[in-house]
Amino acid sequence: MIKKGLLSLALVLPLFGGASERTSHHEITWAATISPPFHIVSGPLAQQGVCDAFVDALIDAMPTSKHKVERLPRLRIGMLWQQEKNLCYPCMIHRQEEQSLIEYSDPTYTYPSHGIITRPELVAELTSKYGNPVDLKAMLSDQSYRFGQPVGRLYGKLQPLLDEHLIGTSQHTDLAGETANTSMMSMILGNRLDFTIDYPMLKRFYEATEGRNLAFLPIAQLAGEEVIGAVACTRNSWGADTIKRINQIIPAVQNNPKFQQAQETWLQPE
Repeated sequence: MIKKGLLSLALVLPLFGGASERTSHHEITWAATISPPFHIVSGPLAQQGVCDAFVDALIDAMPTSKHKVERLPRLRIGMLWQQEKNLCYPCMIHRQEEQSLIEYSDPTYTYPSHGIITRPELVAELTSKYGNPVDLKAMLSDQSYRFGQPVGRLYGKLQPLLDEHLIGTSQHTDLAGETANTSMMSMILGNRLDFTIDYPMLKRFYEATEGRNLAFLPIAQLAGEEVIGAVACTRNSWGADTIKRINQIIPAVQNNPKFQQAQETWLQPE
């Protein structure tokens, strides 16, 4: 989570400068994925995900723009960007390098990096063999543990290790569908899988909704790292203008009380 001291470094700038801008018809379509607890679309915690709160804060801070939220799968979002359709996804990982399809906003907030999610009974065994934080390369090289992941899920700098040692082997399982994460966690607790790799907030959401406890182990290859979030919009003239507008109101969004509460709920380290 962005430290509170950083949130007050910049004054909130006016969103628009002149009368002609105030009367312009600027529209934003926000893409929301079914990916709790980023976006939560059903159940008692519906609309209380960290990205739900973030989008609400963005909308509150941009009252002169017209906003629409659409629930879209990740593959569809990518296709729309390829077609240069005007679309923003609020909770991307910020990349330093320039992207061909999207424009990034300035960093918006941070959250803890990936770790190993497993059942509590395996913690002592894994840490005694591979350390704490866990040396993921050593663990994957053994090919002794069954790994599950949602279809299409990628893991940044960890992906080459998974590709080399695990993906495509008998110890690897893909899960599809809107309930893939929940099913995967239940399979871990049911001894049908041994671990997955994801953010601590995924563990927290499962425990809050299913009432069963998991364990989270940090990964040595990611020691001390945080994930930096950003808004991503279509790389065209509309996207460049929209990102400029978003950058102006990021300090106000970061200070939004409901968004701060969502960060406290979901983004605390384990």
